[in-house]
Amino acid sequence: MDKTEIYYFSGTGNSLYVAKELQKRIPEAELLPIVSLLDQDVIKTNGKNVGFVFPVHALTIPIVVKRFLKKTDFSSAEYIFAVTTRGGSIFRGFEEIERILKKKSKRLDAHFILNMGMNDPKPKGYKCPTSDEILKMELVINEKLDLIQKIILNKEVSREEDSEYLIEFGYNPVINSILEKLVIGV
Repeated sequence: MDKTEIYYFSGTGNSLYVAKELQKRIPEAELLPIVSLLDQDVIKTNGKNVGFVFPVHALTIPIVVKRFLKKTDFSSAEYIFAVTTRGGSIFRGFEEIERILKKKSKRLDAHFILNMGMNDPKPKGYKCPTSDEILKMELVINEKLDLIQKIILNKEVSREEDSEYLIEFGYNPVINSILEKLVIGV
């Protein structure tokens, strides 16, 4: 089995949870915290499979993750994947990762979005989930992690598109569209 390195950045703990769950599901997987590596001039991967797990920040990848990607030598990587967690925002960051990797003659083979809880219990437009809704969300997340595991182990190409998650949970699509245009210029 090829060695897998999972680099993670987590604020609320959702991304750390996902990284740990993937480590349990993927033989010979090693977890590496991104923040602890940023002082290095060049970060060198050692795994044949390399993945990143991180939360959505301002509709894209966190600045910390972007710095990490730019500093990293991916020459060992034969398969690269990314998993992002979110609590209700649009995500357009995989394109940014692709641009960074392309400059290093690499590509993002697979990427996934996991919808998870938020750390702010009362943001505008957000209905706090009930215990039953949280249990359902956990079941869906674990089922999706099982699917992600299979895709990674088989080194499949998988590029998940963003979903209608925001509309399902009561967000205003018009406001989200305006925010998206302001923040990322789409």
